[in-house]
Amino acid sequence: MKRKKIRIGLLGVGNVGCGVLEILENNQALIAERTGKFLVVTHAVVRNLEKARSLVSSDVVLTTDAMSVLQNPEVDVIVEVMGGEYPAFDYICEALRQGKPVVTANKEVLSKHKATFFALAKENRTDIYFEATVCGGIPLIRTMKVGFAANRINAFYGILNGTTNFILTKLEEPGSSFDAVVKEAQALGFAEADPSMDLSGLDSAYKLTILGAVAFKANVQLDDVYYEGITALESSDVAYAKELGYTIKLLGIGREVRPGKMTFKVHPTLIPEDHPLAHVRDEFNAVFIVGNAVGESMLSGRGAGGAPTGSAVVSDLMDIAFDEHPLGNKRNLESLGADIAIVPFSDTVSQFYLRLHAVDTHGALARISSVLAEHQIGISKIMQKDIVDNEAEIVLVTHLAVESTMAAAIAMLESEPAVGGISAKIRVGLDEV
Repeated sequence: MKRKKIRIGLLGVGNVGCGVLEILENNQALIAERTGKFLVVTHAVVRNLEKARSLVSSDVVLTTDAMSVLQNPEVDVIVEVMGGEYPAFDYICEALRQGKPVVTANKEVLSKHKATFFALAKENRTDIYFEATVCGGIPLIRTMKVGFAANRINAFYGILNGTTNFILTKLEEPGSSFDAVVKEAQALGFAEADPSMDLSGLDSAYKLTILGAVAFKANVQLDDVYYEGITALESSDVAYAKELGYTIKLLGIGREVRPGKMTFKVHPTLIPEDHPLAHVRDEFNAVFIVGNAVGESMLSGRGAGGAPTGSAVVSDLMDIAFDEHPLGNKRNLESLGADIAIVPFSDTVSQFYLRLHAVDTHGALARISSVLAEHQIGISKIMQKDIVDNEAEIVLVTHLAVESTMAAAIAMLESEPAVGGISAKIRVGLDEV
């Protein structure tokens, strides 16, 4: 039986693009056997023709003119792995207007323009696939779309950035320092030369808006997401958390606080050591999902790199190949609902880890406890560490408190003569109310 060829236009031949080409070449027979079709890159859009020629087969037409590929009737599917917002946005829009399915690994452009893409796909009877945008090596998007299709997802908690997870894992080692660990991550290829997007939490925030669209059909924008990164953390915080029975992870959280009310946020979180997320180490990603039928479930794997991300891109291409007509069963076409009500971050609730310095005088600890009590914040755990220069380092974990109330309590503590300064504030646990 003669198998149909699906002709692919590849936008970008960088790390991910090369991963896609390698997988399609090495697993060609397996893919054809499973889908009944040959997936073949026939055209590639690159910035430098001379440099790219050594990376792709001589059978692939190389060009710097993206429109000549997007508008070519002999190209069936577009794969966009260029990264960045522009010109990727323009290229994806044009491909969808041409009725071509698009597979993208670009979290930034999808996060910012998903509603536009979904509308264009529907209007032109095609679709956009984006498994590779979040936790590339984990079949997360498809699991939420299909595997959990019988569920109403109530919440998800994700380690969405492998760079920060690697750094936090290494900070557990005695004698480690933040700057040294970041340099190690860069040397190993886990962190970019400029790691600010990862360290600030922005990378996770982009991914969070995409997961919000899939899990809740919510048109979440970056402005709806509170995010903070790990740059303020110190190795002492990691050590103290461990002493208290916790592990620190940078989490992306999406959850329905109450019917019709959602919260989306990214921040470092102290997780109990017996929770599955606490055991996700190094550059691995994981997402802990709570569904109303399945209960609790967790997916874990490598989330970045050419091969894992390329694997996700090819899985989307295979999904297209499974159907002679891409919209045959409409299992992938997204349709976002009305704008949801976002609970202000200041109204969300959490436990808190505080590391502060108190003057080594009688009654200092009592005054700290009194300030928290005035704001109806209870203390769950407390430790007093070494005294240096007449100041004692105090570490405590509170009971549940509202963000705005904790902010007010901290402002009062910082004005107290007995308090020399608050060095760290980290949220604790997943059991919010």
